[in-house]
Amino acid sequence: MLDNISVGNQILLLRKRNGFTQDELAEKLGISAQAISKWENGHTLPETALLPLLAKLLNCSIDSILSPNTVKEGDLMNFGNYEWRVLQANNDSVLIITETTIGKAPYNDHMADITWENSNIRKYLNNEFYDKFVPAEKSQIVKTKLSDRNNPWYDARCGNSTFDKIFLLSYDEVVRYFGDSGDLQNKKGWYWKEHDGIAPCDDNCHLQYGDCIYDQYNDARKVQNAKGEDNWWWLRSPGHVSHTAGSIGYVGELFLCGDDVYRVDGGVRPTLWLSL
Repeated sequence: MLDNISVGNQILLLRKRNGFTQDELAEKLGISAQAISKWENGHTLPETALLPLLAKLLNCSIDSILSPNTVKEGDLMNFGNYEWRVLQANNDSVLIITETTIGKAPYNDHMADITWENSNIRKYLNNEFYDKFVPAEKSQIVKTKLSDRNNPWYDARCGNSTFDKIFLLSYDEVVRYFGDSGDLQNKKGWYWKEHDGIAPCDDNCHLQYGDCIYDQYNDARKVQNAKGEDNWWWLRSPGHVSHTAGSIGYVGELFLCGDDVYRVDGGVRPTLWLSL
C-alpha cells in the first residue's frame, strides 16, 4: 500500500534536488502547480500515466518515487502547511525544524526574568501554533521531555525541564545538528562592535568570553523567512542574563549573550519530533 506522505516527501526532495519550482515542474508535466502541491502534501498521488515522465524529469526510477528510501537527515519534507528539514532520523520518528522562520514574535511579551518554562513563546507554540495542525497530524507529534543547562559561558539559569509538543532548539542542539567547531566548549567567542561588526574577543570585550560563536557553520545556521529575507531566530536557552534568550544572528552567529526577551523582531523556527 502506498504511503501518500512518504511519496509526497520524496517528490518534494527530488524536485528540489533537480532545481524545479512547483510551477516549472507542473508546466513540464502539463498539469497545475496545485496538483504538485497536493502530491507533496500527501493529499493525492500522481496519476499512473504521469509517472514515466515524472521519473525522467526527476532523474530517478518510478520505484524510487513510489517506494522511497527511509527519511534521512538533511531531507526536506512537508508536514501541515510547512516545509521542514530533518535534523535526526530514527526508525520510527524524525526530529524536524521549519526550513524558514514562520514569523516574528517576542520570546516573552514583556521585559522579565524568564526561562523557557514560563515564556510566552512556549505557550504560543504549544497552543496556537499546535492548533494549526489537523487531528491526524497532531496524533503524529510526539510530546518530548526537554532539558537544558545553564548558559555554558555565563551561567544564567535555564529553568526546569518541560514536556512539549513544539519547541525551540537549545545551544547544544544547534551545535549538534548544524555543526560543532568546538568553540562552544572552548569558550572561543567573538563580539559585536557597534560600527565595525564582528571582531575576535580580546581584553576589550564587554563580556569575558564574548557575545557569540562565529565559525565555519554560520551558513548552516543562517535562515530566511518565507519571503526570502534574512532573519535572526530565537533559541530556548538563556542568554548571559535572566532577561535574555539565546539566538542565531542574521549571518548565522550563535549568540551566547542572547537578546532581550521582549524584542519583537526575532524569528520563530518551530521544532518537533514526528512519529512516522
